[in-house]
Amino acid sequence: MAQKQQQQRRPDPRGKKCPFCTKASTRYLDYKDYPTLKPYTDYFGNIRARYYTGVCLKHQKMLRGAIEKARFMAMLAYRK
Repeated sequence: MAQKQQQQRRPDPRGKKCPFCTKASTRYLDYKDYPTLKPYTDYFGNIRARYYTGVCLKHQKMLRGAIEKARFMAMLAYRK
């Protein structure tokens, strides 16, 4: 008889911990801090969803505001 191979499950992205919560309590995300904001946007300039990044709701809202402000100040590109 043919034995079924066990399928490996992909890791659950919701299990990620918020990178901003694990640091010493982040109170403010600066729109001028490009290296911090860049990993949370994709190639087309869209803001990545919480499901993929693992960021909590509080910090996702702060991140969104900082990215929008950085776009307005021409530090990040608008969506392509």
